[in-house]
This record gives sequence, structure tokens and C-alpha cells, in this order.
Amino acid sequence: MLTWAGLVALVVGALTYLSGDVVAVLRGAAELGAVTAMFALVCAFEAFN
Repeated sequence: MLTWAGLVALVVGALTYLSGDVVAVLRGAAELGAVTAMFALVCAFEAFN
């Protein structure tokens, strides 16, 4: 599941970067960071549960 989320985030980030809009690039980076943090929390919760 983490692999698919990473691939989707990578594709969305690439498309955002190619759009050339600076605000969209920053928003995409924030979304990528949020997705990564959420999956890290889920994995940590499952590891300690």
C-alpha cells in the first residue's frame, strides 16, 4: 500500500512540477510530505500494536 501511495504521490508531484505554477509545486510538496507522514504514523502504530 505504501508503494502505491508513493507512486501516486510521485506522479502527482511530477505533473504539478511540469505545470510550472510555483504555488502548485509548493502545495504538491506539502501533500507529498503529509502522505509520507501519515503512512509513517500508520506503520509505527502497527509496529507497536
